[in-house]
Amino acid sequence: MNLRLDRSLILKILMTLILPISIVIVKPLGMSLFQSIVLGTLFLTVTWWATGCVNKEFASILMLLIFSVFGDTSLKNIYFFPLSHDFVTIIASFILSQGIVNSKVADRFSKYVLNKFCKNSKALVLMSFVLGIVFIFIIPQPFPRVIILASIYASFLKNQNITEEENQVLIFSIFLGSTVTSMMFLNGDLILNYMAIEFAGISMSQLEWMKYMLFPTFLTSIILCLVYIFTFKNFLHREFILHEAEPEKISRKEAIATAIMMLVVVFWITENIHGISAMYVSLSGVLLMFIFGVIRIKDLSTININLMLFLTAAFSIGKVLTGSGISSILSNYFLTFFPPLDSVIYLPFVLLLIVVIHAMFGSTITALSVVTPTLIGITNGVFKPEFIALLGYVAVSIQYLLPFHHVTILIGFGNGYYKNAHVIKMGISLTIILPPLIFGIFMPWWRFMGL
Repeated sequence: MNLRLDRSLILKILMTLILPISIVIVKPLGMSLFQSIVLGTLFLTVTWWATGCVNKEFASILMLLIFSVFGDTSLKNIYFFPLSHDFVTIIASFILSQGIVNSKVADRFSKYVLNKFCKNSKALVLMSFVLGIVFIFIIPQPFPRVIILASIYASFLKNQNITEEENQVLIFSIFLGSTVTSMMFLNGDLILNYMAIEFAGISMSQLEWMKYMLFPTFLTSIILCLVYIFTFKNFLHREFILHEAEPEKISRKEAIATAIMMLVVVFWITENIHGISAMYVSLSGVLLMFIFGVIRIKDLSTININLMLFLTAAFSIGKVLTGSGISSILSNYFLTFFPPLDSVIYLPFVLLLIVVIHAMFGSTITALSVVTPTLIGITNGVFKPEFIALLGYVAVSIQYLLPFHHVTILIGFGNGYYKNAHVIKMGISLTIILPPLIFGIFMPWWRFMGL
């Protein structure tokens, strides 16, 4: 039996090598040998990530090593993520979340909030979208926001008689909800949202962003919540056991943990005033929790090293594709297929191109870094840069097929909250619903707003 499984696995791995080796041999689009090796390695890694036939960490390390040798990109750029503030912020968020768990603050929240409003699975999914909006004003950083919400949901669900699959589907709704609701406000995602307008070479105030994005995103959130419930309807039929209880006296540890988190949140919210990076704020919060005994050295084990390796590999893709010149080659190739500007299929083709590039390059930021400047150049004098920027932003934010296509989804997947299969299943629904959302909600609203 084991021998058959080993042979089957070996066969699958060999099959995944066919396309990458072909790319290296053929050297498509006039690519050099090094460029072909990089592109082939990217496709190989993405396939391994998607199928799981090779250990995810091994696949990530192999890609980073090949990128380092053949990527024609400085090591500083390839490994920029571990050197960034976001890397430290994510790690600190894991520890802060564990502090919330240790102090029982999450248990208290689940007891008096989720127990009051979430009587069944569908209500909990709806709550994911509601809290996704509310927590934007509390934690204006997407990474700690979803990590903390996931810990709260996990605390609530551990007292329910549900299967592991149901648990994963319910927690996945947090991450899905965050990718959508973060589009409402400019500070909903302090990385992706600001990058979207930066790549377009434009500036946009919070009020301008809300003018174009708040209403259509609110409608989209409602629709995608319903789509999510329909997609996973077989796992969302559970009635929860609610535990009504009289408010208990808050413990010293709860009070300290709550005070520290409130302090951290206040500094996160007011970052543009005091100028202290979220990284330093997060680390200060961790230090205070250590000092007051809310967390201990053993809690450092909650840091998911494999996830950080995975994120490092995923974020390196855009830098290497750009540094090696592959992005330019692929962009020029796609341009040859563009229909005339006055064609009725022009905008649908632009949307399709964005989706294809996003699928190939993975990262939302990588895809936007390629398509936004290119499309603005092509449509100069026809469409406003703001329109192109928001079109690309909405497309890559809503539509994804695999975890590495959106960093928020990637964090949850890498932390083991849900499986590839869940992301793919919802990704198919997102791909189907994207054109109606773009052409039926966002574009009419933008046209009404004069964009």
